[in-house]
Amino acid sequence: MTDIAIIIPTLDADRTFGWESKLRASPVEAELVVRDDDGASAARNAGIREASADKLVFLDDDSVPRGDYFERVSALLEEHPAVTGRIRDTGAHALRCLSTQYEQGESGHVTETVVGCNMAVRREVIDDIGGFDERLPYGHEETELVDRLCERYDVWYAPDLVVDHPFAESLGGYLEKQYRHGREAIPYYRIRNENVHRRIARFALVPSHYTGQTPTATALETLGQLVAVVGMVQGYVAHVAGDGADDPPERHTDDHV
Repeated sequence: MTDIAIIIPTLDADRTFGWESKLRASPVEAELVVRDDDGASAARNAGIREASADKLVFLDDDSVPRGDYFERVSALLEEHPAVTGRIRDTGAHALRCLSTQYEQGESGHVTETVVGCNMAVRREVIDDIGGFDERLPYGHEETELVDRLCERYDVWYAPDLVVDHPFAESLGGYLEKQYRHGREAIPYYRIRNENVHRRIARFALVPSHYTGQTPTATALETLGQLVAVVGMVQGYVAHVAGDGADDPPERHTDDHV
């Protein structure tokens, strides 16, 4: 019986990842489910439906599992309803100061900080809370899922559950990511029934959002924050003023995937 399913959203369902032989050599019975549906949320939901395993592992197409990742994630899901782990930033060296959320310490603990390139959930949890919200095709989709998950369950951070993953390969890539995340924050706030105007103001005006641990990091954080604010303003126009609605848009995925 298949023990774990590795679910990966990608733009190219025929691509390879470089670690498939490691997966085949693992003592864990595993299946690799690669989906190129329109949007990361739709692809992950389709992967959940396609998978036969009850332990669902979500990686990005540029995640590289390290060590005994597959055995470890299977064991952790025997103990915990949802898990995440350490992410080693393999992106541009000058930009690694920006990926502070990738590192959560040397000891295991309950967390609400989860990045979608290294997360795993029992199927029964997804059956309970519903899958990824397809109104968020890219950006904040794993955060929204974890918001719902943490209302009923704990997520365990395991520092020895390690993947390599680039936060950003270039300054242009970083700024594009910041713009996209700023823009997609608006539907995320609306889905969470939050005050959009207040969240925009808090995001744009809190001084700590513009500072880093070094002068270089502060300069990069400031530039990225300004680009994200531009994205957020444009997202506000598109998603709120554009459709004239204050209520969240209708959910575009089944509650049970």
